[in-house]
Amino acid sequence: MSRPLSSLNLLRALEAAARHCSFREAGDELCITPSAVSQQIKSLEDQLGITLFIRQPRGLILTETGQRYAAEIRPLLASIDEATVRARHSREHTVLRITLMPPLASRVVLPRLADFQSRHPDIELRLDTNVRNVDLQQRQADLAIRYGTPPWPGCAHEKLSDLFIQPICPPAVAKALDLEANPLNLLHAPLVHMTERPDSWAQFFTRLGLGKPSPSSEFFVDDYPAAIEAAETLGATLALLPLEKPLLHSGRVTAIGPAIGPLPEAMYAVMLQGKQEEPAIKAFLAWLKDLLARMGEE
Repeated sequence: MSRPLSSLNLLRALEAAARHCSFREAGDELCITPSAVSQQIKSLEDQLGITLFIRQPRGLILTETGQRYAAEIRPLLASIDEATVRARHSREHTVLRITLMPPLASRVVLPRLADFQSRHPDIELRLDTNVRNVDLQQRQADLAIRYGTPPWPGCAHEKLSDLFIQPICPPAVAKALDLEANPLNLLHAPLVHMTERPDSWAQFFTRLGLGKPSPSSEFFVDDYPAAIEAAETLGATLALLPLEKPLLHSGRVTAIGPAIGPLPEAMYAVMLQGKQEEPAIKAFLAWLKDLLARMGEE
């Protein structure tokens, strides 16, 4: 059985020296001295029992065997380098799976996602924006951003932001009912209801100590995202702040009266116990909390 070479460095020295036909230029590329390159080539020749270079006073001549051998090992060394880069990338690259509320995704995270990626190019975010709560225990996500009240069994949590209720409606409705000057006229505005939270408007008016509303018309949609969309054209909807601050600033809806809150429910980051200190989770939450804090100040 033939004895294997003692080091890949000998092959790298051969490949570089053959390409440049110069120990000096090969040494510059490999960050070693020309003498070290010469010694490595000599060691390789001794191990192989062949001559790779003919050394002359005016330079080097690569032998036919040396040319053939260098050409054969060149793609192999390139493959080793590519495999090493892939292995290092796999070690340094983190995939973070996040499930989050649709308004948080559309109003806050997605418009600024490029900023997060530029700050953390080693973290790949995979976002799930369904309204359902995924099962963290089944490893369906690494991090959940939820609206509610703790605790969540088996999970750690961190409060991200208080939430407030803000009635909003189409500008045309606000103008027709003079809602900016007389917000109590909201009792007679067209109302958008969510089938998943059918008592939201009743609870809102009760909390304000107002009577039962007598809306001019009523609309029923499935969930919060649909209700917010309806607020631009159909009627009044209950929006969550600070999440909908960008929508208010757009002018596509009108706010009716002051915001109410904070609510008993808030926005929380939820993760499995022991995950709080994972670098990718800490990086994302620090970035998100900074965004929410700045939105709250607007």
